[in-house]
Amino acid sequence: MSDDRPDFTWDEFAGRDSGPRDADRFKPCFRHADRTTGITCQRCDRPICGECMVPASVGFQCSVCVAEQQMASRPVTNRSGKKLGGQGGRTLGGIKLSGGPASTTVVLMVLVGVVGLVDLVTGGLGRALLGFSGQGVLAGQLWRLITPILVAGGVFNVAIGLLFLWLVGRSIEAELGRGRMLAVLLLSGLGGSTALMLFLPGVGMMPMTYAAILGMLAAVAAMKYRFGEDIKGDLILLGLMVAFSVVMGYVPGWISQIGAIITGGAAGAVLAYAPRENRDRWQTMGLIAVATVCLLLSGLRFVL
Repeated sequence: MSDDRPDFTWDEFAGRDSGPRDADRFKPCFRHADRTTGITCQRCDRPICGECMVPASVGFQCSVCVAEQQMASRPVTNRSGKKLGGQGGRTLGGIKLSGGPASTTVVLMVLVGVVGLVDLVTGGLGRALLGFSGQGVLAGQLWRLITPILVAGGVFNVAIGLLFLWLVGRSIEAELGRGRMLAVLLLSGLGGSTALMLFLPGVGMMPMTYAAILGMLAAVAAMKYRFGEDIKGDLILLGLMVAFSVVMGYVPGWISQIGAIITGGAAGAVLAYAPRENRDRWQTMGLIAVATVCLLLSGLRFVL
């Protein structure tokens, strides 16, 4: 009598290809590393926990992708306030928070590129007019506390600055809106200028695009920390970038970078820790407070 039974057990059959294991299917949430989830964003495949998932027409999306979609759909208005498209929008201290995707980032890149081109053609006119100068500030040229963010330096530095603006600025603008992104950038530049006013006021015609970008990265790290994300990689990156300037012996560079990082981090903390109730008002007041502290510290040079 023949035996028609299979030459393997049911347990062996069930275990041959039973699908992905839990260890493979469940991953830490991209914002909350202590929470595992089997759900991923339908657009970017980031793992998202119950707190981070936003219902979509199909499945769920993460907050970053939702912010990018909102950026694309928010309206752009003309001077009369007429909507040119989109669904709505808010303001931060009178500055519109929305616009086309990466609209402010592109404008900043164009301005940095134009200043770099002017420098190349004229032998440094853009830096002479817009670069940081402690003596110029003390002489009443207060715009030099802010405008150095548009001055990157030589051709190589301009190329690197544009690349970093494109990589960093787009994601920050998509998640925060153009008003907050611009505020963080300006405050980062102001922080770099403040550090130079305090510790190296004699330096002249200093570019600061790179320092302002580091300030933006510090702001992102502060916001990630607020939401429980791991920021070790961000801190290592910032440390390496500053260390490079230290090793190269570029004292004005690393002083301005540290100032920008501190101020950018403070701006990011203001945005992240603002109370939910009247959040826009608290954020506006907090950012104004950061700017005021920088201006007061810079003003010490007028009385010393």
